[in-house]
Amino acid sequence: MSWLVRVNKPWLHFIVLGVIFYQLQSALFPEPKLVIGPLSEARIAMLGKQWLTSTGRQPSTEQIAKYVAVELDRDMLLQRAIDLEFHLHDSIVFQRLVRNMRFIQLAKNKSDAELFHQAIEMRMHLDDEVVKRRLIQMMEQRLLANASATKPSAKEIEAAFIRRKDELQHPPLYSIEHLFFASEGQHDAASVIATITKQNLGIQEARKLGSPFLQGHQFVRQTPGQLSRNFGKNFVVGLAEALQKSELAESGDSGWLGPIGSAYGLHYVWLSEFKPARDAELEEVKQQLLTDLEYAANKQTLQCAIAVLRVEFDVQGRALKEPGEEGICK
Repeated sequence: MSWLVRVNKPWLHFIVLGVIFYQLQSALFPEPKLVIGPLSEARIAMLGKQWLTSTGRQPSTEQIAKYVAVELDRDMLLQRAIDLEFHLHDSIVFQRLVRNMRFIQLAKNKSDAELFHQAIEMRMHLDDEVVKRRLIQMMEQRLLANASATKPSAKEIEAAFIRRKDELQHPPLYSIEHLFFASEGQHDAASVIATITKQNLGIQEARKLGSPFLQGHQFVRQTPGQLSRNFGKNFVVGLAEALQKSELAESGDSGWLGPIGSAYGLHYVWLSEFKPARDAELEEVKQQLLTDLEYAANKQTLQCAIAVLRVEFDVQGRALKEPGEEGICK
């Protein structure tokens, strides 16, 4: 019974009861959560204006709710970064605030350290958008570091390759030169083409028979998208149709196609090389697939980490619930 004698001490009883009461108090009367939001009406209106400016149309209720949810999460990340005092130990924040202090002419006879501490006392770090973005970025990096995403496996890369096969296909490549006939000179096109055909001229001999073209006359190994930027989509469609009707695609020979219309006029095209579209090989796009999968995994991991962090705050005004968040973030 010696152990009963040892524990039968009033001071020990006092400590044990204190611990019990402390635990009960924490369970029954938890600390209130820090409130984030709601966003002001002016800030929500500004989000709507940003959407209108970028898209040219009014945002829907769902789009506004999504914007609001993102902004509230950013406010939460900023608050946690400040709680962890990231702003006091980052060189970029330091340089930015010192620069701001010098800009508003408060730097007279003060060191950079003095200016920085004065900026913090003036709460300038809470109003500067560059500083806020930096702190949010640091907090996101912290969350990712604490909950690292799973590296994509070989099977996941192969599955992504199969799923994105059409998207990863290499486009056709055209190497062309052309004679250009502007709108006012299109009536000359028929006679010039007839001369080329009759004399069996190649591009070298016929080059001087056309008009100047601002974008140039020679285009080597161009994709349809690249040609479209110089000639317009109608030209690319016409070029593909003319090639399909000719024998050049199968023979691999050089030859004339057209005339083909564009937004600028007519073009008589000399095709020197054509490479048809082909499916990509896995090894060719493996690094791209890996990068895309890692980006998606990091994005999902960050979303889940933010969802966990959100529980620690009282976030007000957030109407949007991320679809499938419970299942994804288990």
